[in-house]
Amino acid sequence: MRTRDALLSARSYITILLGFLLGFAIVVWVEKQMPTRVESSGGMALSKDFPPLPTSRALTFEEAIWARVAWQYYVNNTQPNGLPNAQDGQAWFSLWSAGSYLLAVIAAQQLHILSEAESDARISNALATLGGLPLTPQGVPAAYYHADTLKILGKPETSAIGMGRLLVALQTLLWRSPQHAEAVRDLFNRWQVGALIVTSGATQAAAPLHHWALASDEPRNSFGYRLYASHTLRLIDSAAGLAVTNPPEGQQMIDIDGIMVPDEGLRTPWGRQPSLISLPYLLTGLELGFDAQSAEIAFRIMQIQQRRHSLRVRKPPISTDYAEPAPDFINDLPNRQPVDNEALRDAPPELTAITSTRSAFAWYALFRNSWSEALRQQAQALQVPGKGWQRGFNLNNSVNSVIDADTNAIVLESLAYIAHGQMLCLACFNPAPRSPSSAGATP
Repeated sequence: MRTRDALLSARSYITILLGFLLGFAIVVWVEKQMPTRVESSGGMALSKDFPPLPTSRALTFEEAIWARVAWQYYVNNTQPNGLPNAQDGQAWFSLWSAGSYLLAVIAAQQLHILSEAESDARISNALATLGGLPLTPQGVPAAYYHADTLKILGKPETSAIGMGRLLVALQTLLWRSPQHAEAVRDLFNRWQVGALIVTSGATQAAAPLHHWALASDEPRNSFGYRLYASHTLRLIDSAAGLAVTNPPEGQQMIDIDGIMVPDEGLRTPWGRQPSLISLPYLLTGLELGFDAQSAEIAFRIMQIQQRRHSLRVRKPPISTDYAEPAPDFINDLPNRQPVDNEALRDAPPELTAITSTRSAFAWYALFRNSWSEALRQQAQALQVPGKGWQRGFNLNNSVNSVIDADTNAIVLESLAYIAHGQMLCLACFNPAPRSPSSAGATP
């Protein structure tokens, strides 16, 4: 038989063999593209080259203007009931955005944008409305509400992570404005916050250990957000801190450019642009003050970004933030632009990743160097006088034009940090008022 005839007879086998080889090559290629994942249960120590934290200084004239642009969002979006929309012109809010609002009010007062009387009035109204919210069957606030009618949006489920951010704001408020302590206490007399945590039963370990878990699915269920919320959720009861810092899947680290950072489980299908999450670590620094873990993780993420930024041959940028999903408006807010919550939450990370304004300002406040200054300058184009700061840039460099409460609150918090340090600071709180005419600015 001639060779050609033999090959024709065996062509089906050859095709199958080539298919197997091609499939094997694709698997090997994909595996090589994926960052190395390493199980880790050890602690995290501060690097020897961790930079000194910046000292407080007065805002520049330009920074004082940026703060007023951010505050304008709340001027435009605060409802008569005292709570603001979570997005510009969209009448809904969340536990998370309610916490952002209280922190924004505190920051605006620190920066002398608000008088003490106006700040107190806004906080009193907000606390009164929070105290009258309809609750879930478990007796806790729901994750999302209609900002006008205060009707629960979507399923009557709550959010432990969202409650954690609200607790950060309330804890800060108790120290800075103790006249609101009774209103805060009334909230917790009504809210059954213990329902945020459930007992998950005995494990398969030899010892009959009982573990605790969050009672509902979380839109921000990642290691970083759990770590951030744990600072105040552990004040609820003895099980809450354990539940929130013990991720059910265990914690893994990921190797990016030779630097180990927590694997938050978000990445592109090919692993070339793994998504990091920097915001919860940055919020810890701005509001509560860094601990070694949050500081070191933030520092490592910054090093990854700096290295890629300075390379002559640029590597693909890595997003450290993503667009927050909104609740499902379709049935609850007719005549409004519908937002499909399920579609947003199920979207791959590369479609929601952004270079965010809020992270840019937080980096600028916490790590003042040429890289964070460049990042802040990039975000400067996103201010809309009379409305607030836009959310950021999408991965294709187009502007993400959403103007939301969280972005503008964190801009205010970042600028307040530059002028006064962390939001909750028991030792450095200075009650002496400044002259309102200075507006916290150095011309």
